[in-house]
Amino acid sequence: MTRLTLATLALLALPLPSATRAQPTCDPPRVLFTFDRSSSMNGALEGSTKWEVARRALVETAQALENRAQLGLQLFPFPDRCEPGEIVRELGSWPATELLRDLAEPPADTGLYTPMAETLAVLETYAPLLAPEHAAHVVLLTDGWQWCDPHDPSRRFAAVDVIARLRTLGVHVHVVGFGDGVDAVALHRAAVASGALREGCDASRSEPGPDGGCHHRADDEAELRAVLASIVHAVVDETCNGFDDDCDGAIDEGFDRDGDGHTSCGSVPGGTDPVHADCDDEDAWLGPSATELCNGRDDDCDGVVDPGCGCTDGESRRCGGSEGACTPGLQRCVGGAWSVCEGEVLPALAERCDGVDDDCDGTTDEGASCGEDGSCAEGACVPVAPMPEVPVEEPPPPPQDAKMVGGCACDSTGSDTHRSFVALLGLVALVLRSRPRTSPARTKRGRRAKPAA
Repeated sequence: MTRLTLATLALLALPLPSATRAQPTCDPPRVLFTFDRSSSMNGALEGSTKWEVARRALVETAQALENRAQLGLQLFPFPDRCEPGEIVRELGSWPATELLRDLAEPPADTGLYTPMAETLAVLETYAPLLAPEHAAHVVLLTDGWQWCDPHDPSRRFAAVDVIARLRTLGVHVHVVGFGDGVDAVALHRAAVASGALREGCDASRSEPGPDGGCHHRADDEAELRAVLASIVHAVVDETCNGFDDDCDGAIDEGFDRDGDGHTSCGSVPGGTDPVHADCDDEDAWLGPSATELCNGRDDDCDGVVDPGCGCTDGESRRCGGSEGACTPGLQRCVGGAWSVCEGEVLPALAERCDGVDDDCDGTTDEGASCGEDGSCAEGACVPVAPMPEVPVEEPPPPPQDAKMVGGCACDSTGSDTHRSFVALLGLVALVLRSRPRTSPARTKRGRRAKPAA
């Protein structure tokens, strides 16, 4: 029966989480060197070039990994300009001299850029790296920025997203910035996304801190050799990851210090599972297999303390709110149960005009009353000036001789024309009455003239 068949049968007897990688036997880790061959790598360094310095350091690292890991080489760009990297040496048990031969030709002085994101994206479908029976590592070495011609600034952090996706596929990317021309912010974020962090870095920051970023940095050959040596240890030394990294027949030995059968990372064959992680690897009474007790401790490491329990006598805790004028009180555990909340200041039923959030709703003096003649302003009642009175003019009375007719004030004696006509008649009569009366015509002798025949 082949080794693979035996391992398969062994695995069938084990309950495996669906999201973990399987490792049937000790298979050496796989390490792919993703190497920047942009034109800037021809820059001078210590009497040589960055390319030559990096080439020597990489070959030395490969020698340290011989017979302990399968090695491969990816160069970018390839063949030129901004073409995504190409795997020029497939993963396998190669001697370091083979990688030295692949790196013999230096890059051109111009025309070669730095398509990091596009190069790493190739690995998302590179089956030999994604094989579940191997621990997978990528060593990304670059001296520049994510850059192509024409330059697209929106692609600056594209490699960060690709590295995050590779991590979900079980691939650890070790990010190395070589020289002072790198994009430290992008490389720091890439390292945080990968989870392969420089020891002692602050992964909570979005940019490198005073002590540098979470990526590895090297400015000369000695520093580069030291950085790559530390990555070698991370690859082949036993780490808590569910793999037999050092091929000694034991998985994650040294990471179950209390001997309860659970490691600090939750080792399962071929990976890790947080459900199986020991939350206190110094105490054998605490672990995923322990029984939860009402003792104020998370005995079974499920993140919950004493579920279903009341409390432990003598304990106390704060209660109530602290918004506005409210202040918390204190509860005490008596007989396994919490007492009522004592000493807390409760919200007022109504808001007062005092500059304080009396009802503890996050708003001050809303709806506070200051009476009919006051208004609340800046925590105090202020008088409100009365509205000025506006005099109202009464309409003039109607004429004494007028009366309402049909809704209008009209003269009941008639129209103006009628009155004028009556007055004219009276004037004529007066004139006639005042004229002197004369006798009929007479003759000189006082007799009446005889009318003519």
